[in-house]
Amino acid sequence: MKTAFTLLALLLLTSTPCLAQEKPAVSVCKQAAFAALRPLPELEYNCPPDLTDWDEKILNSPDRKAAIRILEQELATFTASNWWSTDVGDLDACSIHRSAGELTAEEQEKLRVGDFWFRLFGDQQYRLVLTADPCYQTGYGGSNAFLLYHRQGKVFVSQVLNGYYSRIDNSVGLDTAILNGQTLIEISTANNMPPETTNYYFAIDPVSNRAIPRKIFKVGGKLTNNISSAILFREHGPNDTPAPMVIQRNHLARTFSVYADDYRGKIDDGGRKLRRVVYRWNGRFYSRAK
Repeated sequence: MKTAFTLLALLLLTSTPCLAQEKPAVSVCKQAAFAALRPLPELEYNCPPDLTDWDEKILNSPDRKAAIRILEQELATFTASNWWSTDVGDLDACSIHRSAGELTAEEQEKLRVGDFWFRLFGDQQYRLVLTADPCYQTGYGGSNAFLLYHRQGKVFVSQVLNGYYSRIDNSVGLDTAILNGQTLIEISTANNMPPETTNYYFAIDPVSNRAIPRKIFKVGGKLTNNISSAILFREHGPNDTPAPMVIQRNHLARTFSVYADDYRGKIDDGGRKLRRVVYRWNGRFYSRAK
C-alpha cells in the first residue's frame, strides 16, 4: 500500500499540466501584450513569530487580514482595457520573457511543461489571480486566489481561496458555464495527499458584484458549492476522468462521476479501493443518481 501511494505521488507531481487548466503554447511576447503587462501585486505581512507555517491560526492573523484587504484594493485598480482585452497566454509569455520579442527555447519549454507558476487565468470579464502567502504553508505553495469581475469599467474583487496549498505545482484552474442566464464560475484544485481534486463553484451577486458560493451539489443531505473526487492512479474504463467533469464546453454536464475511497469499493486502483459515484442534474442541483 505504501509503495502504491508513493508511486501515485510521483505520478501526480510529474503530470501537473493535465490536472490544471491547459495553457495554449505562445512563442512570442507581442508588443501590444508587453505594453498591457502589469505586475501582479504580492501579499505582504509580518509572520507571527510564535507560529509555525502550517498553523492555521496564521489565517486569522490581524496583519494578514489587513494585508488581504490592501491587496484586494490594489487588484481593484486593474481596470485598464488593454490588460483585460489581452489574452492571458500572451501576458504569461511577456511575464516570463520580460520584453517584447520571441521567447527563447527554454522559456517556451517552461510554459509548455508548466515549469512556470501560472498566476493568472480567465477571459475579458472574469480573471483569477493567485498570490503566494509569505507565512502559511510556504513549503507547499501556500497561496490565495482572488476572482476579478470586470463590469462597466470597474473591477470587483472576491477572495475565493484562502490559504490554499498543494504538493502539485499549478494545481488551480478556472472555467465558466452559463446556468439560467447567470455565469457559473468553477475554481478547480488538485492535491496528492490525499490524491484528489476539489472543485468550487461561485456566481456573481447582482447587488455587490462579488462572488458568492453557488450551492449546486447535494452531498450527505446538504447543499454545498464544492465537490471532491479521488484521482485515479490508472485507467479502468472508457468513462474514467481525472477530475469531476461538471462543466463541458461552457455548459453544465447532465451527469458526471466522482471516485470515493471505500474499502468495499469494486475499483482496485493501485492498492486503494474506490467506488464510482454518479451525479445527475435535476434542474436545480446535482444529486446522486439512483
